[in-house]
Amino acid sequence: MDFRLLLLCCLYIAVVAAAFPSETRNIEKRDVMESMKNAWNEVVKTLSDAGDAVVHVFKPTEKSVIDKMADSVKSLTQ
Repeated sequence: MDFRLLLLCCLYIAVVAAAFPSETRNIEKRDVMESMKNAWNEVVKTLSDAGDAVVHVFKPTEKSVIDKMADSVKSLTQ
C-alpha cells in the first residue's frame, strides 16, 4: 500500500512539474517570435521597395535621356 502511495505521489509531482513551463522554453518562444517579426518586417520593406520601383517605371521622377538631349539642343539654339 505504501509503495502505491509513493508511486502516486511521484507521478503527481511529475505531472505538476511538467505543467509549468520552463524559462528556456519561454526564451525559445520569444526568440522565434522575434525572428518571425523581423522576417515579416523584411518582407514588408521588400514589397514596399518593389512597389516604389514599379511606380518609378511608369512615372519616372528624373527626365529621360531623350528629354535631356532635347533640352540640350534647345539651350544650344537659344
